[in-house]
Amino acid sequence: MLNRTLIPLLYRLTPLQTELYMRFLKQAKPTETLREGRINVSSLSSITSLKKLCNHPALIYDKCVEEEEGFEGALHLFPPGYSAKVLEPQLSGKMVTLDYILAVTRSTTGDKVVLVSNYTQTLDLFEKLCRFRRYLYVRLDGTMSIKKRAKIVEKFNSPQNPEFIFMLSSKAGGCGLNLIGANRLVMFDPDWNPANDEQAMARVWRDGQKKTCYIYRLISTGTIEEKILQRQAHKKALSSCVVDEEQDVERHFSLGQLRELFTLNEETASDTHDKFHCCRCVNGREVRLPPEGADCTSDLSQWNHCFDKKGLRDQVLKASWNSAVSFVFHQRSHEDQKGVV
Repeated sequence: MLNRTLIPLLYRLTPLQTELYMRFLKQAKPTETLREGRINVSSLSSITSLKKLCNHPALIYDKCVEEEEGFEGALHLFPPGYSAKVLEPQLSGKMVTLDYILAVTRSTTGDKVVLVSNYTQTLDLFEKLCRFRRYLYVRLDGTMSIKKRAKIVEKFNSPQNPEFIFMLSSKAGGCGLNLIGANRLVMFDPDWNPANDEQAMARVWRDGQKKTCYIYRLISTGTIEEKILQRQAHKKALSSCVVDEEQDVERHFSLGQLRELFTLNEETASDTHDKFHCCRCVNGREVRLPPEGADCTSDLSQWNHCFDKKGLRDQVLKASWNSAVSFVFHQRSHEDQKGVV
């Protein structure tokens, strides 16, 4: 099996996302609803709202219109004349970089791309972007029958097929789905369960794949998403964490860790890197490579990393680099590693 390059990309929130995020934490006060390390319905709703906001403000626009808890008086923060019917990529650090990645991939390679999200609402945004950019695409979510699913997968995998993008709901993707027609995959948001993310990432890195695979994981730095990444990256968490839904979160977090979920660190390029107290960086630059044979599946402290695009092998990512990107981890898999089934 060929190599795959795993690339967690950390992004700064846009000014609109930051303002909405801070306003929500101040008004909804999610930490005050935590009692004895337990998450209640209100806390679960807060987690979902923050995760969606990290994807794009359009996903919480209706909450602002309805002035739901945490979004009271927030409607005026959106640009004048804003309409949720029209996607504005520049309002999300993730979405604007995805826009770049797709444009560069389309114009400089013959590669196809799989886009994965936990939310069908995010797939709706992908569709708007594709229609605006005139990219041909197919979409698979939980509403599609097994029979139809097999047909579109076979069609997409054909080199003669013109579809450039395959949109996939992570919950509908499951194991066994073979999308080797693409060799670039974007995980737009992290799942609590690292096994679910691994399953989704393995859709393109499978037996029969003839190209090196590039897997981009998009994470909003300093937010709840980076806390999820940290939970996944810890070796102990990977072996013991079986969080499948928000409802299971409190079983794996202390009260202090739960409270930390509802914070925003605006000053950091990567809260994850900060917590490593990295000994391989000097003045914010990696000067020593990871040890030979370093773990490339879980221990992020042993990955290559950078604050800029120097040292990156992926030419698509280099050409897509923009001001929203704050930090990148990157690692190539070992050739003898096997993909997840």
